[in-house]
Amino acid sequence: MKRHYELSKLLICSLLTAFAFSGEAQNIHRTACSGNLQRLDSMLQHNDLHVPDFRGRSLLHWAVGCRQMEVFKYLVNKGIDINRPDRDGFTPLYVAVQFNNENYLDTLVTLQKDEKWKTQQGGSLIGRAVLNRNLSMVQNLVSRGLAIDVTNERGSTPLEIALRIDDEEIADWLISNGADESRVRKTEMTGLYMGQTSPGLTAQMFAPNFISTEEHEFGAVFNATGDEFYYGVDLGGRPEIRYTQLVDGTWSQPIKLLTHEQYSYNDPFLSPDESRLYFISKRALDGIGDPKDVDIWYVEKEGDGWSQPINAGPNINTPGDEYYISFTNDGTMYYASDAKAREDTARTDHDIYYSKFVNQEFQPAVSLGDSINTEHYEADVFVAPDESYLIFCATRPEGLGFGDLYISFKNTDGSWSRAVNMGDSVNTDLHELCPFVTADGKYLIYTSNGDIYWISAEIIDKFR
Repeated sequence: MKRHYELSKLLICSLLTAFAFSGEAQNIHRTACSGNLQRLDSMLQHNDLHVPDFRGRSLLHWAVGCRQMEVFKYLVNKGIDINRPDRDGFTPLYVAVQFNNENYLDTLVTLQKDEKWKTQQGGSLIGRAVLNRNLSMVQNLVSRGLAIDVTNERGSTPLEIALRIDDEEIADWLISNGADESRVRKTEMTGLYMGQTSPGLTAQMFAPNFISTEEHEFGAVFNATGDEFYYGVDLGGRPEIRYTQLVDGTWSQPIKLLTHEQYSYNDPFLSPDESRLYFISKRALDGIGDPKDVDIWYVEKEGDGWSQPINAGPNINTPGDEYYISFTNDGTMYYASDAKAREDTARTDHDIYYSKFVNQEFQPAVSLGDSINTEHYEADVFVAPDESYLIFCATRPEGLGFGDLYISFKNTDGSWSRAVNMGDSVNTDLHELCPFVTADGKYLIYTSNGDIYWISAEIIDKFR
C-alpha cells in the first residue's frame, strides 16, 4: 500500500481530477476542499447544505478528505447529515478511515446520536482499515466496540481480508484478539473462466472474492487459450500487475507479477504471439530514478519468467502520458495519449492512436479521426484482432457516468463509424473502463467502479 502519509494527498488529487474529467466542476465542493470559509458561506446562500457532487459526495465528505477541520466544524454546526452516504454507499466516517485520519474518525464517532453506525458501517470501516494496512486504525475501531468478526457487504471478515492481502501483522493481531479463523472463506476457482456461470446479457462481477475483491482491480486480460489471467490492482496510487494460471483444472492463487515500491505497473496486455507482456508505468528510463510520466513498456518471455522492463520507444511514448494497449493480428498497437493536449494548452484530453509494427519496430503513431477522437477524453481502447471494431472509454457530456464505454465499427472504406455509447447494459453512473474481448469472442470483460465485470460479447452485435 501507499504509505499513510501520502494518502490524503491522493484523495485531494483524485477528487480534483474527477472534476476535471466530469466536465461539470462544482465549485462549491472545491471551495470546501480549499478551506475558504467565507466563500463557502456565501455560496451556501444559494445552494442546499446537502448539495452532492457528481458521485454523491457531500461537502462533509470533502472537508474530511481535504482535512479542512474549520470547514468540517462549520458544516456540522449548520446541521449537515454526518452519515449521508455517497453513491458508493460511503459516509464521511468511511472517508476518515480510508485516508487514515483518526482525528476525524474520533470526532465523527463522538457526534453519533446512537450505536447504529457500528452495525451499518462497521464491516466496511474495519475492512478499509485492513486494506490500508493500518493496524492502529483497526485497533481503534475494535476498541470502540466493533465486532472483530464483523462482515462487510461482500461477506468478508477483517481476518479474511488481512489474509488475502498477506498482512501478517494485522492477521496475527486479529487472531490473538479472538477473530474466528473458521469464518475465513476458502475461495477456489476451477475450469475455464474460473468456473463462473456465463453472465448472458446482464453484466456480472467476475470471480468475486478471488479476482474482484475489496481491493481496486482493473485492466484484466486472458491469454488466447484462456488458462492465464493478468490484471492490475491499485494499491492506493501504486498499481501492480498480478497473475493467476489454470493448473490441473484449478486456478492458482494470484501472485504479484510486476510490482515496485516506487513505480506503478498496470494495464497489462499480451502481444499477438504472447511473447511480450505490455503495460503502462511511471518507471524512470534508467529504472532507478524518480517516477516520470506514464509510458508504455513491455517485458519479454525468458524461459519460465520475464525480462526486465523495456520501454516501447519514442514513436509510441511522448513527454505526456500514454494509456492502455491492445493489438491487431498484424501487431498494430492501439493506445491513448495526451500528447496533443500538452502541445495545445486549450485541450486537456487524451486521444486514441495506432502504430504499425514493421521490421520489429513501431512506426510513428497516427491519430484516429474525429469519429473517435473529440475535444473530450478518449482512452483505454480495445481493438478487435481483425480491426473490425473498437471499444474504448470516453468521458462525454451525454455519458451516463464518470466514464463510459463506447463502440465504433470499421467501414468498408477503412474509416471508423461514429462511436456510440454502449448503453446501460454496460455503463452505469460510475466509471467503466479497460475493455477486453476474450480470444474466443464470447465475453466482454471490463472494469466498473473498482471491480472486474463481464458480459456476453453478443452485446457488441446490438450496435453493428
